Amino acid sequence: MNKKNTIHTRILSIDGGGVRGIVPAVILAYLEKKLQQLSGNSDARIADYFDLFAGTSTGGLIVAGLLLPDKNGRPKYCAEDIVKLYLKNSKIIFQSSLFQGIKSVSGLLDVKYDEEGAQFVYNQYFENRELRELLKPCLIPAYDLTRGKNYFFRQHKAVVSDRHNFYLKDVMRSATAAISYFPPASVTSVNGQEKRCFIDGGIFAVNPSLSAYAEFRYLNKHLYSKNTMMFSLGGGRQNTYLECDQIKHWGAMEWRDTGSNLVTTSLSDASNYQLEAVYNSNPNYLRINPFIDKTHSTSLDNSEDEYLKYLYQLGRQAIVYNQVALNNFAAQLVESHKDGEL
Repeated sequence: MNKKNTIHTRILSIDGGGVRGIVPAVILAYLEKKLQQLSGNSDARIADYFDLFAGTSTGGLIVAGLLLPDKNGRPKYCAEDIVKLYLKNSKIIFQSSLFQGIKSVSGLLDVKYDEEGAQFVYNQYFENRELRELLKPCLIPAYDLTRGKNYFFRQHKAVVSDRHNFYLKDVMRSATAAISYFPPASVTSVNGQEKRCFIDGGIFAVNPSLSAYAEFRYLNKHLYSKNTMMFSLGGGRQNTYLECDQIKHWGAMEWRDTGSNLVTTSLSDASNYQLEAVYNSNPNYLRINPFIDKTHSTSLDNSEDEYLKYLYQLGRQAIVYNQVALNNFAAQLVESHKDGEL
């Protein structure tokens, strides 16, 4: 490898998308097994091969799961464990009492879901662990209603500043508090000094890859895209095709689901377009975000077994369609990892 282009930072970025997090989790499980195969190390983990992680909403859940250490300082969960997390717990996270469903009119007049199910899962997986304990630097976006501004939960900030250190279960509640689906998360820093109210950061960074690249540049002002590798994963996309005559009288109710899909897809695509320009067709940048066929919705809260199975298969299909690029990227990760150990 040309020394002037030695890889300094390997970035993993994962979009938001609720239960669609199954798709990137399945792809990462394949990548992890490929890294084990290429490195000859059966204990190799995703956390070993990336240096900066970014995850929005459900992507933040994946990132935190991959970076949570066990008692020996190794990743507690492998990528396959994260896949199982979704298959086992999606119904628990997206559950609501009959009263809440009636009161909210499916999220039109109140939040669609109680927070208890999500909180139960986050407590189970993260207990009282703290943001600063994660194994690598990361960005998990949320919107701070208390201060009226974008915010990133940063492991590397939490390590050096108590005011930025929160319990992971609170980070997860904050990052996944999607508007109209869950109540905002009222959380307090571990030291008890910072009290904040957060909602899902998908309102400004549904695809956090550009934010991750900006963070890399902020931390390494003398380095550029040629000194990075980035793997960006989406949870599936679906283009929106509408006829003007059909929608000219639509109001808020008609636009709710279609408009949400349109906005998130276009924001995600814009970040990808900008990064493709930054990397200038460099193979160091790989983006995978498979198409969801028109017979399925892009719902972030559909926890029915049939839909979860479809998302799992969508992830597997994405592996097949992108296998050459994935294998090449994995080989490059292993090579750069060896270079870093020299």
